[in-house]
Amino acid sequence: MRVKTRQSFSLFGILGFPLAHTLSPRMQEAAFEHLGIKAFYLVLEMRPSDFKFVMRRLRHFLIDGFNVTVPYKSAVIPYLDRVTEEARKIGAVNTVCRQGKRWVGANTDAEGFYRSLVHDGGFHPRRKDAVVFGAGGSARAVIYALAGHGARHILIANRHPARAEKIARDFRKVFKLCRFTAIKLTDPAIRKAVEQAPLIINATSAGLKPSDTPVFKASWIPPAKKGGRKLFYDLIYSPARTRFLKAAAGRGHRILNGVGMLVHQGALAQELWLKRPAPVAVMRRALAAALKEKDSRGKKNA
Repeated sequence: MRVKTRQSFSLFGILGFPLAHTLSPRMQEAAFEHLGIKAFYLVLEMRPSDFKFVMRRLRHFLIDGFNVTVPYKSAVIPYLDRVTEEARKIGAVNTVCRQGKRWVGANTDAEGFYRSLVHDGGFHPRRKDAVVFGAGGSARAVIYALAGHGARHILIANRHPARAEKIARDFRKVFKLCRFTAIKLTDPAIRKAVEQAPLIINATSAGLKPSDTPVFKASWIPPAKKGGRKLFYDLIYSPARTRFLKAAAGRGHRILNGVGMLVHQGALAQELWLKRPAPVAVMRRALAAALKEKDSRGKKNA
């Protein structure tokens, strides 16, 4: 199958800044090759000034669709012709599709996170509590997914509590049966929340570098009880084990990094572009190989 375009091949890509770390091209192009589709996935790294220039000329973009990552998940919305209801409620777009002469924004982060949570983590949020660290675009998608799938109470902790409160305020209007609480990242109440909630999620960038300060004190993690291990989920996928996850594992809890979310959101994005099922297993293997190579290079340069 070929995607019908003006060229004899299809072009997709990822737009953001910075993008030196992205592994999406390896994952997406492995899927294109497996499907027998002549398509390429470009890295569209753009500084804010370049982003605005390009977005104003989006109709002339010779590309069939693209992903959007930080810091443009919300900034891209005014330049699109339409945004799906889910992306509008989340307030962030991570996938853009060309539909004729129109550009449509969608969000696959929320469903990608949920599929990873269920398939990789074996965790169902219905009638359960969760603690989420962070209040950016990824955190909004995670919270939307949890509330949409029946979570009972979500505590949102962020360095800037006003941002956490905005998420709580926005989603209270959408999800009437879920309770939202917003607090500052240093609030001692986090300790009690972590003790009680079965799911704790890091949706911040803290942990990308070994020198990063953890989002909260490791001593606040209670030892795992027999038959009552919590799931600690870090959206970061490289390194595979952040200090957040190491601390949780050291206390006997289950841990999960962001590899599954990256794979599932990428697969869902591809399905929007190609209108056919994506080879999730192929994409996961390609990502695993890319991460292994990255880790090997890191050890050589250390």
